[in-house]
Amino acid sequence: MNIKSKVWVEMDGEVVVGNGKISLLKMIDEMGSIQRAADKMGMSYRHAWGFIQKIEKRSGIRFVDTQIGGKDGGGAQLTLQGKDFLKKYLTFRDGLDDMIEKKFKAAFK
Repeated sequence: MNIKSKVWVEMDGEVVVGNGKISLLKMIDEMGSIQRAADKMGMSYRHAWGFIQKIEKRSGIRFVDTQIGGKDGGGAQLTLQGKDFLKKYLTFRDGLDDMIEKKFKAAFK
């Protein structure tokens, strides 16, 4: 037997982020673009933008700053609050799967 788990953050009963949305935020941070992040994750820009809007609305935190395209092109980056949240979530998440696996094995020897 194996254990599987999912973790997400809720506010007022609504999902703010889980691993998928966190992956999108990480990708935006790395690539400097919502479009490139969405492409890399196999989703449309519209879907990615919808995720960002939900995250921001539900959390009350502005996660992403955007720059409209033009001669030099557009772009996106995480805000300082967005970077801080991402860092805290990743720190929390680090090692969690191993801990759950260990507890499962101890309980179901």
